[in-house]
Amino acid sequence: MTWPAVLGAFLVCHLTGDFLLQTEWQALTKVQGLVTAEGRRALRNHVATYTLVFLPPLIWIANDRSVLGAIGVAALIAVPHVAVDDGRLVAHWMTSVKHAPRATPGLRLMVDQSFHVVCLLGAALVAAS
Repeated sequence: MTWPAVLGAFLVCHLTGDFLLQTEWQALTKVQGLVTAEGRRALRNHVATYTLVFLPPLIWIANDRSVLGAIGVAALIAVPHVAVDDGRLVAHWMTSVKHAPRATPGLRLMVDQSFHVVCLLGAALVAAS
């Protein structure tokens, strides 16, 4: 198992979980973040479905490495996803680094997705090591 192969599988899973399976309610409500009960519910539901999509490569990792390793990689997929989708990290980045506190939704989406890809690269490197 190589990290590019794992990353490729992770990217397909990411696109499936973040775009094909995420409901409109989840997408619109999760922006309330961990601050509100409804935001937490939306995040929890989204991340649960999102992480389940990663089951095929996680089984591959479990078979190739170990079950415990696959569980650790699942945490490396789910926890950063919550942190990014909570929205506060992206908002802080938009203000502090991009100097765009009132960025367009398209730019916010691209920053959000860039964070997700970087996190998945890290998880793929761990999974393949």
